Amino acid sequence: MTYPWNGAAKLADATDFVRAAEAIGCDVAEIRAVWEKEAAGKPFRADASLERRFEPHKTTPPLMTYSASKILRKAERERLFAKYYAENPEDAMRATSWGAPKIMGFNYAKAGYPSAAQMVVSFAQSEGNQIGAFVKLILAWGLDSALRAHDWRSFARVYNGNANVESYAADLERIYRRISGAASPQVLKSGDKGAAVRRLQEALGATVDGSFGPDTEHALREFQRDNGLVVDGKAGQKTWEALARQVDVKPPAQPTQSDLIATVTAQAGAGAAALGTVSASLRELPETATTLLVGGAVLAGLLALAAWLYRRARV
Repeated sequence: MTYPWNGAAKLADATDFVRAAEAIGCDVAEIRAVWEKEAAGKPFRADASLERRFEPHKTTPPLMTYSASKILRKAERERLFAKYYAENPEDAMRATSWGAPKIMGFNYAKAGYPSAAQMVVSFAQSEGNQIGAFVKLILAWGLDSALRAHDWRSFARVYNGNANVESYAADLERIYRRISGAASPQVLKSGDKGAAVRRLQEALGATVDGSFGPDTEHALREFQRDNGLVVDGKAGQKTWEALARQVDVKPPAQPTQSDLIATVTAQAGAGAAALGTVSASLRELPETATTLLVGGAVLAGLLALAAWLYRRARV
């Protein structure tokens, strides 16, 4: 039997990625970072069939809950897919992610196809077709701005869902650094606060108060317009590069996974040290009822903090 996910399995070449980057208005390294994150850059399986993952909680009606689907072993997932495909092929393909960019079948229209089946057939023919569909989906979802800005968090929320946004974003940054040899600047937008915002305001010649409000956004949009950039009110990769060409400014870099782990580990160490200091101090105090009550409350709070930091470090 011939299945739609078996095709020519032609791999992409450099020009496919260049055309995709030109269509989105970003760099090739940004496309490749997503490509590697989503499927380790592998659009096809070892048997040359199209890379795929059946999600039985996405069928109509759902075959099971998300929690049950998440823990399925690969062999069982494949068995369920084969069984359901025999009964309802189009819905089975809609409930499956396909190719290197892991595009769900139900997104066929935004990816430029009249049906999930035709999308699968096209993807099975070439990785270049997968790249083309990825570009259409990115533009349809309005994620082109996020890619250009290296706003990995915003990209993760839409493309991968709300789960593990920080981890996904940090992993994209790690891959991007390896591919490009450069770190991405921290992305700033309306509502942000802190030292990075002050640095941006100084570079723009705006009021420096550390709060990204309407005045800062207006100044940023004017700068983007004057410098031929996409006017989106977001200080990302292209905007920071343009600022650096005019003034001496160096934005803080986005964190990778190792940066996040190092930060949480340091916080956990500081919390443990503080807990030890407070515990030692409490031992020196007289054991009055009031002291015990206050000391117990402080210890409970610090223990809760230490437990939270430990869980973050484990994640």
